[in-house]
Amino acid sequence: MAVRPGFEAGLPGAAAKGDTVDLETSRVVISSVAEKQNAIWDLAWGPDNWIWFTDQDGKLSRLNPETGEIKLLLQVKGYFRKRVGLMTFVLHPDWKKFKQVFVNYSHIDSDSVITAKLVRYNYRNGALTDPELLMEIPGYQGHNGARLVISADRKLLWATGDIVQEKKVLDPAYPNGKVLRLNLDGSIPADNPFPGSPVWCMGFRVPQGLVYTAKGNLFVAEHGDATDDEVNLLTRGGNYGWPYIAGTCDLPKEEAYCRDNHTIFPVKSWTPTIAPAGMDYYNGNISEWKNALLLTTLKTQSLRVLHLDASGTQIVSEDILFSKKFGRLRDVCVSPAGDVYIGTSNRDWNPPANFPLATDDKIIKIRRIGKVPAKDRKKAIAGENTTESGATIYASYCESCHKPDGRGVPGSFPSLVGSAKLSRSKEGFLSMVLNGGQAATGEAMPAFTFLSDRQLASLASYVRQQFAPELPELKESDFKAFRK
Repeated sequence: MAVRPGFEAGLPGAAAKGDTVDLETSRVVISSVAEKQNAIWDLAWGPDNWIWFTDQDGKLSRLNPETGEIKLLLQVKGYFRKRVGLMTFVLHPDWKKFKQVFVNYSHIDSDSVITAKLVRYNYRNGALTDPELLMEIPGYQGHNGARLVISADRKLLWATGDIVQEKKVLDPAYPNGKVLRLNLDGSIPADNPFPGSPVWCMGFRVPQGLVYTAKGNLFVAEHGDATDDEVNLLTRGGNYGWPYIAGTCDLPKEEAYCRDNHTIFPVKSWTPTIAPAGMDYYNGNISEWKNALLLTTLKTQSLRVLHLDASGTQIVSEDILFSKKFGRLRDVCVSPAGDVYIGTSNRDWNPPANFPLATDDKIIKIRRIGKVPAKDRKKAIAGENTTESGATIYASYCESCHKPDGRGVPGSFPSLVGSAKLSRSKEGFLSMVLNGGQAATGEAMPAFTFLSDRQLASLASYVRQQFAPELPELKESDFKAFRK
């Protein structure tokens, strides 16, 4: 991607003024159409040609993309915010007959029990009223997912997270770590693969993207652990492997499960992880993006353009745009005119370095304004190879949780600075890194067995130098000996 001067060099969020960006042949302008929102989660193009969107503080609103006017439709009461809150929604596709909106949010009751609710509302006189609970499933302070879509045959699909209950993810009697399929009244379709169960397919960790393409193919994007964030093409009754498989069967411990079980592999995976979030299908007037999945990411703070083949079943290439320009990107939607809208999530529980800005959170518009003159077209510059130092490994696998300064996220991810665990014996630290561990919050630290002994020694050296001088010095030979 070639970028006009003033955008790449600009400060994060500079697009609020309207920046011109050159793709290969298309010239687009980027501008903010809404600012000072609070952790946007879901965006949808409404039947009124306004953008409907949720934020984690329990609000569902409408935005006029031309004037910036915002009108509140719903303020949910009793939602649980910590790392979730009001998440996803979807509008009834037969809007003229049924002005209904399906909403998913996390709830906490008087006994501090967290659940995830699916509620149907009626749209009447500029507000959402008459809530009807369709389904309630177990929830948690994280790993809830979630995303909703409605199929062409008028079924409601709901992608749910594993809520850190890995042993139940492949149990069709348990609703988490699944894509559920319901009738629009909340009942279970008779043609679901598991009789009497809402489960359509299973084996997911934290799915946050769910979209149908023009050919009717349904894709889901989900967070991996330390490796293998995934995009999967969904099939009826499919087993997508989590927690036994991440990505493909490329590790010894995964081979036995793959041998004994039919596991569907992703059409795309990423290691190091990128934290995929919302996703939409694009076939508009930006020629470089036609027949592609647009995927927002949290960790890499980028928009991914995932180009599909002619059948619409395989991802054949990927473009990465706007890395770390706007912070965490939670969702994307496409207007009938081909304009793209992106919602940021910098006021959520895990803001990146230098965010949030005073103007966060924003809804950002990308609109095609013409062609790039032939004389100005530039070939994309290949990314430079980076030396895999301890700093690089830390940034790839540790920084999103423990942060650049090593101080973590209070209540979610522990600080490395002053950590008693880092001053323990060599054996204790080696066990934690190679076997994983469980934080007091229930958030599991992955086992880093997929890294080489040299990489782990470089990582340990970096952590020791930057955050924890009390950490014993560890060499390649220490990690090698512990694995045996």
